[in-house]
Amino acid sequence: MTIAPGIGGAETVIFYGGSDAVFHDFHPTLQLLGGRGTLISADAGVPALYGMAVHGTMWGTLNGFLHAAALLSSEGIEVKRFLDDAGPSVAALLASFPVIADEVDRGEYATQYGALQHHRPSVEDLVRESGARNVDIEFPGYTLGLVNKAVEDGHANDSYSRLIEHFRKQ
Repeated sequence: MTIAPGIGGAETVIFYGGSDAVFHDFHPTLQLLGGRGTLISADAGVPALYGMAVHGTMWGTLNGFLHAAALLSSEGIEVKRFLDDAGPSVAALLASFPVIADEVDRGEYATQYGALQHHRPSVEDLVRESGARNVDIEFPGYTLGLVNKAVEDGHANDSYSRLIEHFRKQ
């Protein structure tokens, strides 16, 4: 998962699918394309799915960041300064992904801290403050709709990872 100038770099990530034997036979050559090439599945289609998962994470994260940037800049606050000041909070958010992944993989969403009922007032604040600053409310409004539906469906004490059930639509 890299842009063209990254090809050949030691930290370049490339996902491979297919035969384990073929991957290992050609591993020295494949490392020339990217030093962090990984065989992830015998199914040759899984690497493309990994790519889509990275893109989904990227665009969701970028949209959230750009919404935040619009809020900040509406008050004349430099976005770079925000990152300098709030960097540890943003890093902590990314560091929470393994916990969320574990909850999703186990299908267990009950949590003692950070339940959906505790997210809801903050999301409501974000929608209200966005509107007050003439910043589009569709992105946080969508989030509020997800949280509200989960709470109304009896999942107020579940973690945010419960929302995976919305995206699964099964």
